[in-house]
Amino acid sequence: MSRNSEQPKPPRLRAILVDDESPSRIHLAKRLKAHPEIEIVGEAEDVSSAFDLVSAERPDVIFLDIQMPKENGFALLPKLETVEPQPAVVFVTAFDEYAIRAFEANALDYLTKPVSAERLAKTILRLSKQLGPAKGAASETISPPPTETAKRLEPEDLVLLRERSLSMMVKAREIAAIESQGDYTRIFLSEEKILMMKQPLSLWESQLPAELFTKVSRSLLVNRKSVAKMERKNLLSWDLYLEGTKAPITLSNLESKRLRQLISQA
Repeated sequence: MSRNSEQPKPPRLRAILVDDESPSRIHLAKRLKAHPEIEIVGEAEDVSSAFDLVSAERPDVIFLDIQMPKENGFALLPKLETVEPQPAVVFVTAFDEYAIRAFEANALDYLTKPVSAERLAKTILRLSKQLGPAKGAASETISPPPTETAKRLEPEDLVLLRERSLSMMVKAREIAAIESQGDYTRIFLSEEKILMMKQPLSLWESQLPAELFTKVSRSLLVNRKSVAKMERKNLLSWDLYLEGTKAPITLSNLESKRLRQLISQA
């Protein structure tokens, strides 16, 4: 082999930009020009056209804006589950600090507008490391830098919730309770809303505000501020009623006693 022979260059990562604002796409595209390892193969201005573009181009990564008028960027995520291989997703957002902590708590990579060259370089480096060696094994999201470790959320911080085609953000204090269901957890919200997410209860316990949430049992985490009332059901159990919900959650005598003591101490 000749000494002058060059090592083959790794394949470029194919990217699409999704943002309803043309100036934002132009700004990000200019930033990405400084990274020859990224090739922009298309742009879209809404979720529908973005999915059509993903289906046609099969990109390695999507730079996805969250705040779009017709459907927010989260609406694209369940659609990507039908794509093989699934592209990586980097969120681009103008959200405030409350939402940023939600991204960090869920190990989602993000860029804040206006996108800085330094922050983008860190994201591109991680993309190249995680997707470059095996482009066919792209994951749904890219983990944030090690220095951006998730912190426990505050009551006003936003939490990202996902169930099949539904993606939404709610404030941590708006979660009434979380119940373990094997590898999944049931999330109780107001107005009779219940979601199922594949996330262990232990992770929720480490993320949600300790001043609000109490682990009543090995399978139940309760927001003490959401407790409407507790009524004795029989000699062995109690019914727990949460604000905004009709169906009660059954507690044992020991669990109800623990919860009542914590509420009285608050």
